[in-house]
Amino acid sequence: MADLAKLLTAVTKGATVPSEHVDMMWSTLVTGIVVVFLILVLLVFILWALGKILNIKKKPKNTPAESVQAVSAQAEPTPAAAESVIEEYDGDDSEIIAVIAAAIAAYGEADGKQYRIASVKRKEKSLRSNWSAAGINENTRPF
Repeated sequence: MADLAKLLTAVTKGATVPSEHVDMMWSTLVTGIVVVFLILVLLVFILWALGKILNIKKKPKNTPAESVQAVSAQAEPTPAAAESVIEEYDGDDSEIIAVIAAAIAAYGEADGKQYRIASVKRKEKSLRSNWSAAGINENTRPF
């Protein structure tokens, strides 16, 4: 009852009542949501532009086409020959790289495209087992 009396005295004195602020509340709410989404769109655009700028790659050096053609001209190894290569591995990676380059050249020839190996790096031994790495890849792949 006391609240009703205070409200009636406020109305008679010309003060504002809470119902008059509803229009201002909605305009503030809509303005806030629009500003937040505009800033999010701006951030997405900035991150996209930075990704494009930072992913610019230098032109790789050309490898001699003669070595790729010479390797691809060799006969394809048989499974027994592949086993003997694995058993007799002495630490020289040039033959393995040549075989991989020949396989890539043959694959590209079948597609009508020309592929080449840009760089060769030895993969560091992982601290995780293959099963652990597969589980992590499965659980963290993009949707």
